[in-house]
Amino acid sequence: MVHHNEPPDPSALPQDVVSVAVSPPSALTLSDPQTHFRLFRDADERSLVSVTTQFLGNSGFYWGPLDVDEAHTRLASLPVGTFLIRDSMQTDVFFTLSYRAADGPTSVRVLLKGGRFVLDGSKHNFPCLFELLRFYMTSPKRSLKQPYRGPAPQKLQELCRRAVVKTFGKENLEKLPVSSVLKGFLQSYPFSI
Repeated sequence: MVHHNEPPDPSALPQDVVSVAVSPPSALTLSDPQTHFRLFRDADERSLVSVTTQFLGNSGFYWGPLDVDEAHTRLASLPVGTFLIRDSMQTDVFFTLSYRAADGPTSVRVLLKGGRFVLDGSKHNFPCLFELLRFYMTSPKRSLKQPYRGPAPQKLQELCRRAVVKTFGKENLEKLPVSSVLKGFLQSYPFSI
């Protein structure tokens, strides 16, 4: 299980998630273990899922291989609109969005169709999972309100990173007059969610 406010520990994740999250395309070989995920259609799709997984690892609300019952138990007592992202246990789906709806916790598959993310049953699709989340956080229905990062206090550096991104915007991070190390940290999760 992923600990609160920490990116997933690759040694604690199933081998299939590690190969998706951190292996460059050329590093996969025939000896790599079989995964429950479907094969990638092309290098662009694999790259999109790999980058998304890396960003999720820095988000604090990605819970990795959390099963549906545990996700719903964690969300049951939280305010309506609280959400998390977890690995899907379905072979043809990478991620699942679990959130606290008015009538209780629910989960929706996050599908990847034509290089775009879409919630199962929705007509809205997005080139980035975080744009999908932002859409549902800002839409009139506001079905998503806040991510669930666990009960532990968040690290000040994480709070600051999100504040900087919110203030300056993802597209302006490269222009900031800060060290390359700090730019790298900001760009490792360039979202204000």
